[in-house]
Amino acid sequence: MTKQMEPNQATFSPENPTSISTQSQPIVLVCAADENYAMPMTVMVYSALSNLKNNQQKLLLYILDGGIWPATQQKVVNSLRQFKQLEINWTQPEPALFQDLSVTRYLTRTAYYRLLMPQVLPSHLNKAIYLDCDMIVQGDLTGLWQMDLGEHYVLAVLDDNQPLVSMAVGLSNYRELGLNPNQKYFNSGLLVVNLKKWRVENIGMKVIEYSKRNREYIRDADQDGLNAVFAGNWGELDPRWNQMPRIYTYESWQDSPYDQTQYELLKNNPLIIHYTNAPKPWRSGCQHPATGLFYAYLDQTAWSGWRDTWWRGVARKAQKDVGKVKRGLHRLGPWC
Repeated sequence: MTKQMEPNQATFSPENPTSISTQSQPIVLVCAADENYAMPMTVMVYSALSNLKNNQQKLLLYILDGGIWPATQQKVVNSLRQFKQLEINWTQPEPALFQDLSVTRYLTRTAYYRLLMPQVLPSHLNKAIYLDCDMIVQGDLTGLWQMDLGEHYVLAVLDDNQPLVSMAVGLSNYRELGLNPNQKYFNSGLLVVNLKKWRVENIGMKVIEYSKRNREYIRDADQDGLNAVFAGNWGELDPRWNQMPRIYTYESWQDSPYDQTQYELLKNNPLIIHYTNAPKPWRSGCQHPATGLFYAYLDQTAWSGWRDTWWRGVARKAQKDVGKVKRGLHRLGPWC
């Protein structure tokens, strides 16, 4: 169906029964994409649905639409049509709210859309899972959905490259902000969100305002702002829920920050794979060990058989060059 704290006192894991809620309800999944990310978003959602052990488990999908063409929207719907328990909801946040925010080639304004989840999702929803588009889900999201949020703003996974605030490039002004340098820093690609708490405290607007005030420091879009605003008041998930590529750089578990069991589980049995590095698996030259897995799911969607080609690379470059010219003309104003 389609419709228009002292931080981290415990790690929330599938094996930790004290962190599980017994409530049975539809899973609320949120993602944000523009036209460029519509295809990987679809692959991610397809993988999530394919790995639900209970095929009667209802899933409400909310797509925060950053400019997906109507024809592409139809491909998204066609790709997911076989999952009868799925309901797709499209919503377009107001782009004016995100003016003057720090963006990069890879992190566009769409990356900030997740901050408006409490406003754009129905008010009766008090919880949601947010997933980035550059992910493949290998575990059952039911386990993640049933985690008890308690009073946390979010549940998330420690960032693999910047595990501490003092290591985060986008929070290099942590002293001026009064942040604890040893405070843990999470990756915002996967979030279990306390929508009720976000609404009451207007978290989305607080992060947007913070990001505008600190624009010169921001490097990782919403992620820096969320870590600054939450100041450690988040719950830490088992890293298997957001496996990032650094795990593949260690020669053995002794070289890693994990014990042997956790290292082997994270490397060999991740619940969600997050392709944080460039190039992404849908681009030529990706060296991620799970690149083939991405294409295995892609070939079950309406993009079956799609592969990056030299001609596609030329077209992307031409599109970027045109964009640069347009931006240059815009800066020159009406005199050109």
